[in-house]
Amino acid sequence: MSYNEILKGFSFDKEVERLEKQALLGVNKELKTLKSLGIQEDSLILEVGSGPGIYTKILLDKFKNSEIVCLDNNAEMLKHSYEILHEDYKDRVSFINDDIMRSSLPSNYFDVVIARFVFQHLSYPERALKEIYRVLKPGGKVIIIDVDSGLWGLTYPNNQLINNLNNQLSAFQSNKNGNREIGRVILTMLKLLKFKNLDIEALINHSEILGKDNFRNNFDIEKVKDKSLYSMMKSYNDFFDLKHSSIMILKLVFYGEK
Repeated sequence: MSYNEILKGFSFDKEVERLEKQALLGVNKELKTLKSLGIQEDSLILEVGSGPGIYTKILLDKFKNSEIVCLDNNAEMLKHSYEILHEDYKDRVSFINDDIMRSSLPSNYFDVVIARFVFQHLSYPERALKEIYRVLKPGGKVIIIDVDSGLWGLTYPNNQLINNLNNQLSAFQSNKNGNREIGRVILTMLKLLKFKNLDIEALINHSEILGKDNFRNNFDIEKVKDKSLYSMMKSYNDFFDLKHSSIMILKLVFYGEK
């Protein structure tokens, strides 16, 4: 399912709020991983699917001499990111309304390309990877942060409803040309497209460390028109009202070099 299709069901402000929560969840561990993968302080970074600019700000603050190009096909999201970033970061950040599967970006240009929770929404992820390969400098790094529904996580107490909801969401997204099983094929696609020095890391976020409220879906679910999606989101959030419930969620970090 494309991200823009999902966004139609929710208010813009609520979606920005949800994305902020998503960007901050376990971010310190994530930044350590990015650093360990060799991102330099003065890197020229392309952020694919940069959204409202929340994660962009995190990257700009962590890699203080970097420059970041925000690429997104949603003009409203780019406008929001411009409004929150341009004054403070000026020439260190720029904004392009374009599609990573057929962009107008120059070849052999970027040191690093980061795509965070983007590939699960792409109808043709291999096209995006070909484009990423084209725009990277020789030796440039691609870092893809995403999920796989088969390795999504665990709950306590063991809650089959959450497992079923995850499977339903995966099926729902597949019917809309997305793929929540994307994690199992990313490394294979990177290899087929001649990326080298491949690597993968698994990062775990746990509600006992980060707090249950940070795992609740922050969608304005009352405005969700799709009945099955509404039911999934409501049931997921109801789980966190249980007194001793907890959740552990896996996100995957994929790495390759041109």
